[in-house]
Amino acid sequence: MGRAALAVATVLASARASADPALSAQLGAATGVGYASLAGAYRDDDFVALRVGVGLGPYVAADVRVGEDLDRVEPAFGLGARVRPWQGECWLARWSPYVRGEVALVGATHLGGNYDLTLGAGHWGHFTPRVRWLGWYAELDAIARVGEVQTWSAHVELGVSFATSSFWR
Repeated sequence: MGRAALAVATVLASARASADPALSAQLGAATGVGYASLAGAYRDDDFVALRVGVGLGPYVAADVRVGEDLDRVEPAFGLGARVRPWQGECWLARWSPYVRGEVALVGATHLGGNYDLTLGAGHWGHFTPRVRWLGWYAELDAIARVGEVQTWSAHVELGVSFATSSFWR
């Protein structure tokens, strides 16, 4: 009887663990520098972004992002993915490195007139080992804006991350 109860408890625990959705949300701010062929080098505007991620396993997360330029009306709607090289946290600290790619529609002149191609690298971690749902992230992104406005830029993005217990575990 005890073995049957243990087997049922194991099945229920594994079902509950698999029912926990692997979700994350990041809220960040970024700034950077850019280059346009007609204008030359410039300091790029500051922006804020909200990204929601769905973990597709221990190494990959699919993202949907909404961003807004703080100096002008310039919304961005992006789809992307984050890939990390190994499962778990780095032995040096409480963080996990990742690579991110994204394609975004940007309203630089009108929505859909431009899109951004982003390739970045970042670190994602926790503030404390006990509070696993609250973390931080830092990224360095290279962005090519293609369309009516063509620019190259580099951004540094910093933010906070909220995640369920099964996200990237």
